[in-house]
Amino acid sequence: MLKEEVKIIIKVDNFETTIKGSKDQTILDTALENGVDAPYSCQGGACATCLGRLVSGNAAMQQNHILTDDEIDDGLVLTCQALPLSNSIYIDYDDV
Repeated sequence: MLKEEVKIIIKVDNFETTIKGSKDQTILDTALENGVDAPYSCQGGACATCLGRLVSGNAAMQQNHILTDDEIDDGLVLTCQALPLSNSIYIDYDDV
């Protein structure tokens, strides 16, 4: 079975990059594999260094030890834990 391709637009340090990923890999892992200088530290969903705002599209976090329901409702995601659910997403690391 072929992996479903996802278009991921990432904004970090006022620079937008478009990369391709899959729905079975976290947004952060995809970004790092594609040379995007995305912020991260623990990669376990506990420190919020990888915090980004989901501007468009949908993603689901595998784990979340720090964000409140209100923050999630406001579009914040831990990109080290977030798997894309839609075929196109936009993550803004600057607007957090």
